Amino acid sequence: MNPRLTAIQKCTLFKNKSFDEIQALFSKINFKEEDVAENEIIFSPIQIADRIGIILSGAVDVQKIFPNGKVVIIERKKVPDVVGESSIFSKYQYYPDNICACKPTKVLFITKSDLLRLFALDNQLMLNFLELTSNSTLMLKHKIGILSLDSIKEKIAGFLVHYLLYESQTKDSNIVTLPFSKKAWAEYMDVSRTSLSRELRKLEVEGILSFHKRIITVRDIHRLSKILSL
Repeated sequence: MNPRLTAIQKCTLFKNKSFDEIQALFSKINFKEEDVAENEIIFSPIQIADRIGIILSGAVDVQKIFPNGKVVIIERKKVPDVVGESSIFSKYQYYPDNICACKPTKVLFITKSDLLRLFALDNQLMLNFLELTSNSTLMLKHKIGILSLDSIKEKIAGFLVHYLLYESQTKDSNIVTLPFSKKAWAEYMDVSRTSLSRELRKLEVEGILSFHKRIITVRDIHRLSKILSL
């Protein structure tokens, strides 16, 4: 089985498409695969937003870099996520953020003109793309919501409750597998890693959760949720 097709079929843009349908669609457009080294920039604010990427292997960070040099991770994307989707049809000419490989990554690029050709060939792909951009908008609203919370404990609770309700692949699961390191998680919530670790230990002592590396087990979802309403 072609590993490229396996990844693409799992991508929201090609949801419900068979391998044969995907092959037929890709035979009608030009596309490009590139290997990206760790820490290499894929898209940046000085780059014209004229293509999207589909992650075939590896992972990338969507980063907001402030004038003082501070870096905030907005999102981590992995196989088979799409990058650049919110910019390509925007009135703004450039990508708004840095998208940087956080490990060796392979990306398949599709230009704006070829994406429009795909939409003309298959209307379902346009609907899938709208779903993609809607999900990106909701993710950004969630991010803003996390940053607007007052305390680190509230930010932890908000992140974990949202994950269990909307992102967990297993219904009624109490396990959260962080998509990034604790350092990156701290950057995502705009707090220090030391403060994050201290609050996690407090929540563990209180019996609300336990954690080991990137695995967090929520022991008491009701008490965790209550933190958000205090």
